Amino acid sequence: MIIKRLRINNFRNYGRLDIDVGPSVNIVYGSNGEGKTNLIESIYTASSVTSHKTNKDKNLIKFGEEGFEIILNMTDDDDTDIELIDRTYIKGDTTKRELFCNNEKIPKIADYLGICNTVIFAPEDLNIIKGAPAERRKFLNVMMSKVSPSYYNILSVTNRLIGQKNETLKNARNDKSDLDTKLDYWDFSLADKSAELIINRYRYVNLLNDIAGEYHKSISGGKEVLKIRYVTISGCIELIEAFLKNNSNTDGFISRGLNRGDFEALKGILSEHILNKFRSARKYDIEKGISSVGIKKDDIEIYLNDNLTRIYSSQGQQRSAALSLKLSELEIIRRFVRSTPVLLLDDVFSELDMNRRVSLISAIRGTQIFITCTDKDYIANEIASLTDNTDDVRYFHIKSGSVE
Repeated sequence: MIIKRLRINNFRNYGRLDIDVGPSVNIVYGSNGEGKTNLIESIYTASSVTSHKTNKDKNLIKFGEEGFEIILNMTDDDDTDIELIDRTYIKGDTTKRELFCNNEKIPKIADYLGICNTVIFAPEDLNIIKGAPAERRKFLNVMMSKVSPSYYNILSVTNRLIGQKNETLKNARNDKSDLDTKLDYWDFSLADKSAELIINRYRYVNLLNDIAGEYHKSISGGKEVLKIRYVTISGCIELIEAFLKNNSNTDGFISRGLNRGDFEALKGILSEHILNKFRSARKYDIEKGISSVGIKKDDIEIYLNDNLTRIYSSQGQQRSAALSLKLSELEIIRRFVRSTPVLLLDDVFSELDMNRRVSLISAIRGTQIFITCTDKDYIANEIASLTDNTDDVRYFHIKSGSVE
């Protein structure tokens, strides 16, 4: 995928912006606070339907305006022209989003995701390592939604069911009519969807473990071993591993997934187990007014040399682990999605030592890249090895939300 043109209306500090961009390396430079990151963020938001900096769409709208619009014109790997439009506006106390592809409105986000895949490297990546579990779940969910639009659908349905069950529990103190019947319905539906999510998450976390482990071995010069472990509802991982062992299919599952029959069989085993967990916790949940068991507590535990990275590792080690995870995201998208992802590097070179920069540069050859920086000449020298023709590099000087 190659982005050819970017148009922005009322996004962050940009009023109107219309630029043609290059197919190779695009360097976006300027002083801090002028809007470099906002430009990168606009591309990521329009392609991923989420920002890497905030979960509130309202924060993305230029102050005093009612909404923003981002338009990406691009060419896919078959030289087909594509235009994506992300139009988000304030409606009452919330925001509404309209998505278009080639002037056709896309009603479901799942059908929009994956048309243009972007992978962003930013200082915020460190939060994946040392932040709350929600940061790691977001990283996993965004990556998996790009690879598998059906995953996004399942995740949306599951989150809606969790909300409906919690609303029932919240109202239980004042309305106990048919309470068990209502909770049975939510629990049965939620156990089925949760089982499907857990199977998919287990697979992709294991993929991350394998790929990130290799990247980190290279980054650390073989001195550190990176391991990633999926944490979910107690007992589920053991059931998955026992099923795979009995079917002699662990390696095949991680690389290719399960056939429909095995998937449904495993989902049935997990669903029954999760349903029993829900029922065992029901009395406690009714007393507290919220569900205590579920995928909302899922996490990814990241270890360096068997020590939990977010607690026992230095800032440099955490940064290396974050880089390994993001490089793994890039590799997984390359493996499972036909279209080459676009790379967005938001002020990351200054945060990396030589070894990490070499690892990053070697992994991103042959892709379209956008780089933000304050020192144009420094970055130009760093990325010289990415292209044989310096004419392929385009420079955009950002000042006060405009390109000079």
